[in-house]
Amino acid sequence: MEARVHRVLIWAGPAMVVLWVGAFVLVAGFIPPHDPGLDPDQIVGKYADHTGAIKLGMVVSMAGSALLVPWAIAISGQLKRIDGARGLADVQMASCALLSLEFITPIGVWMATAFRFDGRAPDVTRAMNDLGWILFMTVIWSAWVQILAIGAAILIDRRDEPILPRWLGYLNLWVAVLILPAGTVLYFKDGPFAWNGLLGFYLPLAAFCAWIAATTWCVHEALNRQIAEGSEPGVRAELVPVRPRVDAVNY
Repeated sequence: MEARVHRVLIWAGPAMVVLWVGAFVLVAGFIPPHDPGLDPDQIVGKYADHTGAIKLGMVVSMAGSALLVPWAIAISGQLKRIDGARGLADVQMASCALLSLEFITPIGVWMATAFRFDGRAPDVTRAMNDLGWILFMTVIWSAWVQILAIGAAILIDRRDEPILPRWLGYLNLWVAVLILPAGTVLYFKDGPFAWNGLLGFYLPLAAFCAWIAATTWCVHEALNRQIAEGSEPGVRAELVPVRPRVDAVNY
């Protein structure tokens, strides 16, 4: 039964991406991101013209961010089946819980920015908007630790038929590299490394979404195999309970 529950939980990851990207693109209009070099009056205009849409988009994206936690629980269930990976499973779970909170924090800042405009200096609105974007882009470090923990856990699995495919372990290592430019947006107000740039935003976003999709599918397939075998998440695959044999004793 637990494996069937985890098979539902693992799809919380793609649901998070759909809600989050949909809220940013279709509702709030935060993607594509605005130019970091806009002056204060231009920033105020963006919030004033789309106040309702920004508020709704932030509510939806905040709800979506919370879905990272059940997704990570399903991943941990598989990593704990790997001999020697229980600690790494706990690291990825804790890191993903932090990532969820770190996504929610800048979204809350943007909510507060859109909440009122009366009596607020444009410079304050721009500062609050900057705070939201910088916090949002630099949350990669919790994700970075989570990604490395998952990759390491997969690659230490030495069985002929590993719990999760080894290519997914190498993909995690590549994604850990590809998201790094998002952590440097603090130093750039224009160009490819800015928060609206190819390397600063779009490449890390694409890598993050591809990682969630690939991880979800591989864990889903592993859970299908578990259900067919009748085993449960969190139990090491090589430790299959065996009923002890009791031989008859003649007196």
